Amino acid sequence: MRSLILNVTLMFTTITVTAQTLKGSVRDAQGNPIENALVCHSNAPSVFTKTNANGQYAISGNLNTALRVAALHFETLKTTKVNSTTNAIITLNEDPLLTTDVFHISFDHLREGNRYSKNELKEDFNLSYSKGFYDGKSGSNRATVDYNESRDPNGVSLKVRFPKNKLKTSDSGVDTRIDLAGNFKSNTFKSEDLYLSYWIKFSDNFQFNKCGGKLPSLGGSTFNSRNDRWKGRIMWRKGGSIQFYMELPDNKFNASDDERFWGEKVKNGKGICNFEYTPFLRGSGWHNIELHYKFETPGSNDGLFEGWVDGANFNVMNASVFNNYRPKGTSREDITINTILLSAFLGGSDLSDYAPTEDIFAWFDEFRVSEQRINAWRTYAKTERTKTTQPISKSAVYPNPSRNGIFTLSTANAWRVYSFLGIEIARGNGSTIDLSTIAKGSYILHTENTTSKLIVK
Repeated sequence: MRSLILNVTLMFTTITVTAQTLKGSVRDAQGNPIENALVCHSNAPSVFTKTNANGQYAISGNLNTALRVAALHFETLKTTKVNSTTNAIITLNEDPLLTTDVFHISFDHLREGNRYSKNELKEDFNLSYSKGFYDGKSGSNRATVDYNESRDPNGVSLKVRFPKNKLKTSDSGVDTRIDLAGNFKSNTFKSEDLYLSYWIKFSDNFQFNKCGGKLPSLGGSTFNSRNDRWKGRIMWRKGGSIQFYMELPDNKFNASDDERFWGEKVKNGKGICNFEYTPFLRGSGWHNIELHYKFETPGSNDGLFEGWVDGANFNVMNASVFNNYRPKGTSREDITINTILLSAFLGGSDLSDYAPTEDIFAWFDEFRVSEQRINAWRTYAKTERTKTTQPISKSAVYPNPSRNGIFTLSTANAWRVYSFLGIEIARGNGSTIDLSTIAKGSYILHTENTTSKLIVK
């Protein structure tokens, strides 16, 4: 860390046009120093420094210079002025979202630019690797910290480039993992039921006529080890549709392409590069993707995957993806969800089907991980939402349990009912759910923004 600060200080020595320097420290609400906090000019973020182990900073400027201060796990101070050119203390409050979330990152603590080296990323994220981030090699600067575009007003985002005629992680987009424990080697975060939410925006020239590429998701391994690693993959596909699949060590999941898609088929064709499903991501502006992974209780049949786009358009995948993957008495009984897969790259092997004919881009912002439904779409004004998405309504269902299989929603809504194997058994639109012809048992009900358990007695 000290060598990084020295390099930055030397850089400022060559560009400083005034003899004045602002010196001080960044601390939390309890007065503890915050290491590696970003301090930059609010109106010129390329002028920056990072705090040392004692929270100390030194940056060119004067008492009229507005500063932006940010650190991982703290609330960003987007504009502040210090009251002294020496020994000024800047206080950051803890990130309020961490009172409910397991993890939150808005990229505000990253400096501007595309030459964000591998060593810096390890310091800011504790990553194991960082394909696509600048590491001194040609073509590795495909990730940019963009101070001109963000979902959060006055924030920043991660801009990812997919170069012309390039595919896979060596040449396209980015690929890395963020460990939820904050310590990649031990990987001691343990969960079997997690939600991930993030925002994504595509460039106006994004080529949805191509076959597709990877999007961020969750993954993990056996608790406290790197064994039995799995990845819950999400992909954008032709037309802006979304596909789900799993990467498991033993390749147990072999569902057909049609079974992995969200929504309905809107265009027939032979082969995955020809047919199309619901174009969830085709609309302009920011989209919110939320994913829910739940592993089964060993010996039970209660695992599932579900997802939402822009607060609605949910989908449930067959529970067999997760069930029978954690047999009792094996190491897999301790399989966990413990990493964010920050993956966004173009896959495939055929350039004509997958590779863009010009550079295209995607922006990512506001990654949140929680043990409960996040529904970040609701935090932004209705006027900001895409025209194709309906506003969210909240529904309660009663009576539950039901002796005759008839349920009533408090608010009329589009609904679907699934078995615990993920098989759809009924759907409709309105306030009445009729399961009178369905066998007694427990089922999963999905409306636009709720998931609940139905019991037919």
